[in-house]
Amino acid sequence: MKKIASITALCLSFFLAFAKQDPLVLNPYKASFDKAYLLYPELPKGVLEAVAFTNSRFHHITHQPGEEGSCMGLPKAYGVMGLTLDGQNYFRNNLLEVAQLSGYSKEDIINDPEKNILAYARAFNFIYSIHKNIDIELSYNLGHTFTELSELPNGTDQVLAENFALSTQLYEYLSFLNSDQYSALYGFPKYNIDLENYFGANYKVLSAKSITVSSDEIKNNNGDVYRYDPNNNVQSPDYGPAIWNPASSCNYSSGRSASVTAVTIHDVEGSYAGAISWFQNCQASVSAHYVVRSSDGQITQMVLESNTAWHVGTENSYTVGIEHEGYQSQTGWYTVAMYTASAALTADICASHNISLLRTGFWPWLPTTYYNQSSIPGSCCKVKGHMHFPNQTHNDPGPNWDWDYYYKLIDPPSVNSTLTTATGNFYDSGGPNNNYSDDERSIWTISPANATSVTLTFSSFDVENTWDYVYIYDGPDVWSPRIGYWTGTNSPGTVTANSGTMTIEFRSDCATNSTGWNAAWTSSSNIVLPTNLAVTQNTCPQIGVTLNWNNSGAGWYVDVSDDPNFGTFYNKAVANLTNVACPGGFCDYPNCTTYLKFRPNTTYYWRIWNGSSETNGTPFTTPVCSTTDNNCSGTIDDSGGPSNSYSGNEDYTYTISPTNASSVSVNFSAFDLETNFDSLYIYDGATINAPLIGSYTGTNSPGNISSTGGSVTLHFISDPFVNNTGFAATWSCTQLSTGLSESDELSQLGIYPNPAGNEADLHYLLKDEGPVKVELVDMLGRELILSNRQQAGGEHALHIDINALALAKGLYDVRIITSKGNANIKLIVK
Repeated sequence: MKKIASITALCLSFFLAFAKQDPLVLNPYKASFDKAYLLYPELPKGVLEAVAFTNSRFHHITHQPGEEGSCMGLPKAYGVMGLTLDGQNYFRNNLLEVAQLSGYSKEDIINDPEKNILAYARAFNFIYSIHKNIDIELSYNLGHTFTELSELPNGTDQVLAENFALSTQLYEYLSFLNSDQYSALYGFPKYNIDLENYFGANYKVLSAKSITVSSDEIKNNNGDVYRYDPNNNVQSPDYGPAIWNPASSCNYSSGRSASVTAVTIHDVEGSYAGAISWFQNCQASVSAHYVVRSSDGQITQMVLESNTAWHVGTENSYTVGIEHEGYQSQTGWYTVAMYTASAALTADICASHNISLLRTGFWPWLPTTYYNQSSIPGSCCKVKGHMHFPNQTHNDPGPNWDWDYYYKLIDPPSVNSTLTTATGNFYDSGGPNNNYSDDERSIWTISPANATSVTLTFSSFDVENTWDYVYIYDGPDVWSPRIGYWTGTNSPGTVTANSGTMTIEFRSDCATNSTGWNAAWTSSSNIVLPTNLAVTQNTCPQIGVTLNWNNSGAGWYVDVSDDPNFGTFYNKAVANLTNVACPGGFCDYPNCTTYLKFRPNTTYYWRIWNGSSETNGTPFTTPVCSTTDNNCSGTIDDSGGPSNSYSGNEDYTYTISPTNASSVSVNFSAFDLETNFDSLYIYDGATINAPLIGSYTGTNSPGNISSTGGSVTLHFISDPFVNNTGFAATWSCTQLSTGLSESDELSQLGIYPNPAGNEADLHYLLKDEGPVKVELVDMLGRELILSNRQQAGGEHALHIDINALALAKGLYDVRIITSKGNANIKLIVK
């Protein structure tokens, strides 16, 4: 944990100053859901939350007597589970069905949130138990149960394959159960249901966020080809990314009596699936051109733009209508995915019908001006809510719709001008003497070099009251934190951006301009460039340096890299410091997940930097820390010696290579390294390229180790942090025979090659005839007789087949025994 804490403390983090966040949908009725699962223990946890989230976002939906419902007449839903009481002879009255199966009264189900949940749970458990005894797959058990309790019509298996609305609802329920995010947030196990297997070919349509269509196929962004109904192409004729699922022809008019000049933003006052299904109902007498899903922004087109959908009363003839899943009085429905998809759709509609994107409603008072149609002259605002059209009584999409965010998405902003001087004058587009223009959207960014703040002071201010606005942001763009907005003659006065960058956005409508403004800006900077950069090199075995400088205020960092161009670098905050010691504390930028560990014999570059200014230090090259000892015996300790700990960021090698040695043995009497972060590597040879005997960390001591040749190499590496007591060891060697161990009877002993690999030959001179025994003895004293026979005097040779004898690597004694004397010689098998 120490490393994670260090990274958290030292890493440089960059935060997006402004980002639209999806609302966090909490479950205020968790206790009631828990009670339901206790009452019905066989009920799979999460199924109730899946229905409640999809249908109500955990709101207890109620309706007042005489209350106006959905603008498209969609049947009203009730309670946390979103149940339908009066399906108007099209939707199923599933509230009454739940009441019948559960025994709860319809009044209790409508008025009491907990009874609403418990009644649905009992009904679900009853149907689920029946299917559980028949079916095998959990997904099909759940699917059948969800279908039988759905308010949507056509719930049979045969129709399900062709019913897009019901399939959409089931997809939302089952994908909720598959979600890591929702399982963690609402406390149920993730189910890993195979949705592709369950929905078959329909899966790719149901899950698609963006679709490309042609005359005979539909593709997603990965190039997968799919169709919703094998007998019909599922394609949106007007908008490629949308799904085409036409409304019943009884719910719209063919053709147009006027050109398309406006877009109407609605909310469903219900679900995505419900809206799609409702538009198939001839008794509804309502439709919209498009419907947008909350969870992921999926779009279904239901009426051609060339036809007249029935969605905004007397204004249908010239408008395109977009319904958005959700309820205008609730939070949790208008997600980033929905806004983004809807904005792209609206921009496409505007491009197709020559509607200026600047005519999108944005005014701060839009969400609350429900019925005041006269506030939005038809000649100017072309993209607006249902409530903003003439002769309307509905108030969708309501107070929770973020018109300013939607405006920015529809017409992505770009900066007209960047002003970089420390001071200057700032005017509207008409300059100091003339008016600005109508239909204007201008953006300026004031960003002086090294500025810590920017202050803008207005000496005059006059823009059309209520309709033209100046927005000011503390940051580099319109997504930065907003300082405020101003209209009329309500001057901003003096405004300061403490980030060192200020963005000003001006929006005017299509009529009536004014003199605008005169202003001037100043900026502040307390930048003091670092000086006297110097390097103090560490000595072996610690590989590193101390970097020194003067003058670094807040916001400065030291970067170290082996790339002279700093393509990648290691980074540490150094505010108000005058030096930093390496090793230690350098995290890699921008990830900040690993630390710099210096490599031997490598050149490094460094700089002191604040994001816009930098001062470079003198490069430094790390040394190669290595030692070779040629003695046949000795002791070795870590760099701290027998009493102290070793240092951080060490990287050194110690080679033991005694003169004329046949093997080296090392015996460790103490061993304690930081587990997993500091390690000792031991190699069977004179370099770190030799075969690895083993790597050791923590208290996993090497114990006694022996080389197969005359050298052994120890390579020690430590990280910059915890340093333990280290290690202590002694070594000894076995030396090769330089002459032969001869007796009076034997002479001229020799083995070649030695060391040997696969085979070797033993040579000796026998003075007299007699019995001769040749033995091979390993280091543990185990004997192997190679030959035992009568031999005449003279020169003799014995072939030793090492492979056939299966001799392991190591040192062996070859002994020649006669009746008159003995001799021996060493054999090394490599």
